[in-house]
Amino acid sequence: MPGSLSGEDRNRVMMIEGRVLKPEDRIHDLLNVLEDAPRFQAAGLLEGKAGPDRIYDLVDVVERRPKMALVDPGLRDEIMRKAAEVAEKVAREVIPGIAERVIREEIEKLKKGV
Repeated sequence: MPGSLSGEDRNRVMMIEGRVLKPEDRIHDLLNVLEDAPRFQAAGLLEGKAGPDRIYDLVDVVERRPKMALVDPGLRDEIMRKAAEVAEKVAREVIPGIAERVIREEIEKLKKGV
């Protein structure tokens, strides 16, 4: 199908990233942008610029993180107390309905079995 790779459909509407390309939208030729970009040396540094004093490995940064988050013990206890309250409230609201349904199903099974 001609035009399918460029994002055009049969009605000759250009689609880019899921939207219709409008006449005022700019289209850049990436080759021209690349030619205007500053040149890099083989070492990966811009000409005339020095590199950083120290280059960090990702491993260095990850290993420096604290082993445990500093949390106020009172805050942790408060969080645990609130979580227990919410769990108890949910259990009080949900479990009776589930128990009633299970009991009714078991009664129906017993009635069918007799």
